Amino acid sequence: MKSIWFGNYIFLVATMSVATYSAAASYVPPATAVSRINSYRGYSELTSAASGMDIDQYTYNMTTWQIANGGFYKAMADKYKSAYSGGQKSEWQAKGGGDLGTIDNNATIQEMRLLAVRYKETTNNNYKSAFKTSFNKAVNFILTMQRAKGGIPQVWPKRGNYSDQITLNDNAMIRAMVTMMDIANKTSPFDSDIIDDATRSKMKSALDKAIDFLLKAQIINDGKPTVWCAQHDTNSMAPVGARAYELASKSGSESAGAVWFLMNWPEQTEAIQKSVKGAIEWYKKTRVTGLYFNKKAGTFEKRDGNVLWYRFYEVNNDNYFFCDRDGASTKTQDFTRISEERRTGYQWAGDYGTALLSTEKAYLEALAKMDDNYVPPPPPPAMCGSDTCKTYIDGVNFIDIQGDKEATNTGFVGDGYANVDNSTGSYVTYGVTSTKAGKYTLYLSFANGGGGARGFSVTAGDKTLLADGSMESTAAWTTWKVQSIEVELPQGYSELKFMSLSKDGMANIDYIGWISSDLKAGKVDSGTTSISVVRKAPQKSTSRYFIDFGRNSNGAGAYFMRGNGKTYRVNGKKIKEY
Repeated sequence: MKSIWFGNYIFLVATMSVATYSAAASYVPPATAVSRINSYRGYSELTSAASGMDIDQYTYNMTTWQIANGGFYKAMADKYKSAYSGGQKSEWQAKGGGDLGTIDNNATIQEMRLLAVRYKETTNNNYKSAFKTSFNKAVNFILTMQRAKGGIPQVWPKRGNYSDQITLNDNAMIRAMVTMMDIANKTSPFDSDIIDDATRSKMKSALDKAIDFLLKAQIINDGKPTVWCAQHDTNSMAPVGARAYELASKSGSESAGAVWFLMNWPEQTEAIQKSVKGAIEWYKKTRVTGLYFNKKAGTFEKRDGNVLWYRFYEVNNDNYFFCDRDGASTKTQDFTRISEERRTGYQWAGDYGTALLSTEKAYLEALAKMDDNYVPPPPPPAMCGSDTCKTYIDGVNFIDIQGDKEATNTGFVGDGYANVDNSTGSYVTYGVTSTKAGKYTLYLSFANGGGGARGFSVTAGDKTLLADGSMESTAAWTTWKVQSIEVELPQGYSELKFMSLSKDGMANIDYIGWISSDLKAGKVDSGTTSISVVRKAPQKSTSRYFIDFGRNSNGAGAYFMRGNGKTYRVNGKKIKEY
């Protein structure tokens, strides 16, 4: 069995004595997972700093700051406005002396991306040559710093402290792996001759080793894969500590990036699937609801609908802990026992796993679709309480929206859902017609993967139908909940405007349904049909007439046979011929 890379995907091809083979459907990762990986491809820190000056000159200046080993130091964007003129190029020094490069805080990785972009776009041959040389030095830096077992440390050469360990902290290794993958796959901006095929092949081999390290470093509890530490030992792959208050642990924060990467990997082996599924189960198990970490105040606060995970958990169990600058002796579950400086100076908890849990269903469906015999399940019915809705409006069939229609998060009933902008006052509007005035119960299906409830109002014209509705957190954007609201409507057509009451916008709306037969979807005629015109039929007919119903100027009507001479009776009324 050998692997063949094609664009962004890898296919397994069985080697046979004849030139034929069959392959199952290729894996297509969930859209949310793709979006998360895209977030690791940014280099806006550099382009923002270069605003107002020639971007090629800025990029050339950047190459003069490159360290001799091919790496760059972090937080250098402003310094690149001018060419290097002497002194240290890095604030960190190698154990044996001299500047060292790093991948911390996107350093070196973002420089590589800008170099590749400007190499493709510049028309200045001198710049083009300098960019290519600098890029290949950076590529060699990544290949050289990688350890024998596949892990990627924070710095190179060795610094003599925790930075020399394999670093998932702040997604350092994952960002590097995404760029390595893009180089190996010739994904833009690395789809030029800035690098030769032999070096691309080396990058692919290095990436395979990095993935192998991730799989082997995953912490196992009671025979089950869980998550990762922020740092792992270069050789043993065991979790290790960093700063005094960052002890060896399972990390609720740093592990998410590793899961996103593995979920995106096109070759979904049994080992990768086991790793991803195990991590998701761990996030389910350790999820905490109704609690919010206020970093500014340095407190944990009760907050309905909020979801969080702690930053650190024991390696061998799922007990969370906090720690102060004096190290392991201060480890505690009582947050008030650590210093105020640490309580307010570190991100001890956050919503690290909600997006992963929201994506689980789409991931499992993507795996199922790899089977050639896959048959998609039927869509769920639109439910109004315990009954099937008599009528419902698909969330995407709105009249107007400040937002967009989407179909990314699975589990919706129709063709998608309405996702309004994350801002106060964002809205979506739907049309209904009531055949008689009165109160109607509407059922809203929504998903709110955010940490807290999201408020909304409902209006029809200048009349407020609901002033302070609330869509509670459903914990995942693929988890849909139905709730009822009561509105009073006049007879006839109304446009129901659902408006956000907070900066986070509303939940995603799947459908609005109801049971009453007196309420119709959209704009329909709620009264009797009026006949406005009777005219002769075409085609020189003298025995037929056309009754024009006069509805919405659409020419609807019917032909009737003439009765007696020049008149025809409709509902007992004489209609004259003309």
